[in-house]
Amino acid sequence: MNTNMFPLFITMRRKINLIVISCLAIIFLASCKSETLFQSNFDPTAVNQPPAAAQTVGTVGIDGPAGAVVVVASPVTTGGKFVKITRNPNATSVSGLQCNFTRQAGAGQYNFSATMFIPTGSGLATIQFEQFGQPVSTLTNFLHLDFTQDNKIRLDDNDATKFGSFPRDQVFIVQVTLNINATTTPTAHIVLAGAGASGVVDYDILPPFRGMAQQFGAVRLWMGFPWTGSFDATTILVTRRNN
Repeated sequence: MNTNMFPLFITMRRKINLIVISCLAIIFLASCKSETLFQSNFDPTAVNQPPAAAQTVGTVGIDGPAGAVVVVASPVTTGGKFVKITRNPNATSVSGLQCNFTRQAGAGQYNFSATMFIPTGSGLATIQFEQFGQPVSTLTNFLHLDFTQDNKIRLDDNDATKFGSFPRDQVFIVQVTLNINATTTPTAHIVLAGAGASGVVDYDILPPFRGMAQQFGAVRLWMGFPWTGSFDATTILVTRRNN
């Protein structure tokens, strides 16, 4: 090589290396980027009206009689709007809000989060995870969290799984990270935080429901027999990224 060309060769090689590194970084960031599958804070809906079918991202379905699911002003002084789910003592059906994703996204790491408010005296509230395209009248699920009368969280109706605690009459945050793929057991990492709420647990999806987990596509907030009362939720968000 002509020695006069050597500095130019080094400079060009450095530029090429920088370009390669930049491209790899872009590919890495793109692979890690989260996709939003459902999002709503209910702000566009007027108070005392049911949520619109189309939300910021995704859609919702309502299960229950008129007035069972409506948008309300914040139950605390933080402002904003919540969705209130109510089941009256004379109700003959459940009351629930089904949050439907934009698509069935397949394997990946899903993150669900919501801000919750459960008043004193209200019955058991449930958040459950469902397959894509499930009718709003069908309550099949592959995982559900019950917020019980003793202010604990129970998984899949099994009292032995109770963990953590949540406050009444205050807002708190629920976050569930689901790792779903075709080769290993789907898992859930559940965290409660804020306003005195606490608790962390890791949980394997039960064998009979692992096939359904592969078709994850909706989250439902609801109250059923024999429970009565109400609870509120807002800032409901589901995102996904590749494992």
